[in-house]
Amino acid sequence: MHLTIAICDDNPGDISILKDFIEDYKTMRQVCMDIDTFSSGEEFLSGLKQKNYDIIFMDIYMTGMSGIETVRTIRNSSPASSSVIFTSTSREHAIEAFGVNAAHYLLKPLTYDAVEEALERCILKFDEHLSKQITLKCSQGDITIPLDSILYIEVFNKVCTIHTAKRSFQTYMTLNSIFELLDDSFMKAQRSFIVNMHTIESFYFDHVVLANGKEIVLSRKNRSGLKKQYQDFLFHAARRGMI
Repeated sequence: MHLTIAICDDNPGDISILKDFIEDYKTMRQVCMDIDTFSSGEEFLSGLKQKNYDIIFMDIYMTGMSGIETVRTIRNSSPASSSVIFTSTSREHAIEAFGVNAAHYLLKPLTYDAVEEALERCILKFDEHLSKQITLKCSQGDITIPLDSILYIEVFNKVCTIHTAKRSFQTYMTLNSIFELLDDSFMKAQRSFIVNMHTIESFYFDHVVLANGKEIVLSRKNRSGLKKQYQDFLFHAARRGMI
């Protein structure tokens, strides 16, 4: 396994401490890791155009773009492609952090044990990601799609379209048969749409807004049930991510 790690923080001292912890982990666990550092959200987003990262340590309070804003920008183009570990001097933004699918939330000053636990959690998620894929019979042939790359799925005129951040795929498989292949991070918003709950930016009474701006109307008959399903999803995501 070869992992790419990014550290984004405007405090050089905090970057140095965190990088040393990761280097120690890398040596003790004998894991191949490349570590890059960035001093602002803007610099990180510029670097992201050249290289993707498996794990991102993102400080929340930075000059310019905040860590939350930076990660929200990432999620708009690729919902759950990277595991994000937020670092902060306050718990104030924890709920907001998990709203952009944070893997962990660490309080400063950081300790080696806390960083180790966060890395272990992300690596476990990375291993699980390799197995969380579906294979669909599409017009382009059999296509294997990672679940976390799916934004939403819609059906029109008996053709299902699977929308990912980068492209879309069409299949004559039924929406229900596709839904059975998905995990519990997906919600059947109505009879024509399936939504990846990781990509929900805002949840309203009668519709949801995804990270890419797409609005999807919720089933009129099951709005309360869908709201509870989403709240349960957020609760369990926070439980998995909280220290």
